[in-house]
Amino acid sequence: MTYVATRGLALSAPAPVAARLVAVDLSALSDEDLLELVAERRDGEAFEVLYRRYSRAVYAVVRRMVGDPGRSEDVVQEAFASVWRAARGYRRERGSGAGWMFAISRNAAADALRART
Repeated sequence: MTYVATRGLALSAPAPVAARLVAVDLSALSDEDLLELVAERRDGEAFEVLYRRYSRAVYAVVRRMVGDPGRSEDVVQEAFASVWRAARGYRRERGSGAGWMFAISRNAAADALRART
C-alpha cells in the first residue's frame, strides 16, 4: 500500500485545487498508472509491481531471442533497468505500457546478440 496524491493520476476523478493523499493498492493499478508513478515519483513499489507482472513473460521473449538461459537473465535485468531509467519517456497516448516494456526488452535482447558477435 502506498499513498499518492490524486491529482494527475488517471485512476481518480479530477481533484480539487489541493491534491488529496489516498491509500492505493498498487497491484490494482494499470501498467500505465504504475509507469507514471515510476516516472514522476521514482516509486520503487510501483516498479516492483511491474517487475512481478512482467518479468516471466519478458524472460520468455528474451530467452527465445538470446538462447542462453544465464545470458537471458542478465538481459531481463538490463531491460528492467532501462524501464526504470526511461520511464519518463513513456507516453500512454502512444501505446500500452506492456507494449512499451516489451519493446525495450526486445531491444535489450537485440543489443545482447549484437554484442556477442
